Amino acid sequence: MLDLASLCPYPMPVRAIRRETADVWTLELQAPGDYHYQPGQYALVGIDGGRAVRAYTLSSSPGISDCLSITVRRLDGGLGSQWLTGAVQPGQLLQLSAAQGEFVPQPARSRYLFLAGGCGITPVMAMTRWLLNHVADASLVVLYNVRTPRDIIFADEWTALAQRYPAQLRLQRLVDSEPDADCRQALLSRELLQELVPDIAGRVVMSCGPEGYMALAGELALALGVPAADFHHEAFRAAEVAAVDAGDAVYQVLLQPWGDQAAVAAGGNLLAALEAEQIPLAAACRTGVCGTCKVRVLEGEFSLGEQSALSAAELADGYALACCCSVLSDLVIEGV
Repeated sequence: MLDLASLCPYPMPVRAIRRETADVWTLELQAPGDYHYQPGQYALVGIDGGRAVRAYTLSSSPGISDCLSITVRRLDGGLGSQWLTGAVQPGQLLQLSAAQGEFVPQPARSRYLFLAGGCGITPVMAMTRWLLNHVADASLVVLYNVRTPRDIIFADEWTALAQRYPAQLRLQRLVDSEPDADCRQALLSRELLQELVPDIAGRVVMSCGPEGYMALAGELALALGVPAADFHHEAFRAAEVAAVDAGDAVYQVLLQPWGDQAAVAAGGNLLAALEAEQIPLAAACRTGVCGTCKVRVLEGEFSLGEQSALSAAELADGYALACCCSVLSDLVIEGV
């Protein structure tokens, strides 16, 4: 079994379980008072007493929702989703990590386009609720792609939000088949974005969904004039978070000269691991551009994703950016 006490140190009782669609459920949890998160973040969840951990978006909105929630699609053969949507019952304890991720509302911005496919709507709902509640001049466009109207997650709540905030929220539900009065049959395309969001270049564009969907969303947004800095997509993937079975490796990170330690699953993100243990490390852009989360790797193996802040000399000297560093062995690092 995994050491859930270190990976997922927050036990939370399940208050209720609500079915959203034929294969999607929302689990409502009672979070402790010291659990803090931003809308759009995710957490690692301990599965079946420590057999594994999996990452799920926190579909609730801080300060608005009356509980913490995760929304889970049941996948055939999925260890985490099968257990959460089949075996877990109200009253049972789930163990969660600290909130992680940078897919959150951007500071001082009020105009957004959200592009979501399938379960990618979960962080979008969390951010939409929060922005409508906290930003007086919010202007939000949500394009939500699903297979059929029956696959719309949070269907009743979306209808209620659109009715309550007609001047601030424009919602377009897009389906592959079986369109109805509320759902248009269409796929994400350049022509569709030009028609529905002619002012796209002046909006922050945030996308969540399958990898191919997010890649297409990024290509279309950039082609239509959205600055690269204004396009954001959900970045946690199975290899980057601790979606790990008990037989897989969990590595230790030692931060010198202070001696702080963090556990991280094989392939996990270094910055997320440090933040999960509340180890302070400056991190501004979190996209490999600003360089504020620079560390030097003294021992161990890692891989570095796309970044532009480090010079060739720094890379040769063992420097890395924690925000785009995947851990491949035990590491000893030095704060800079």
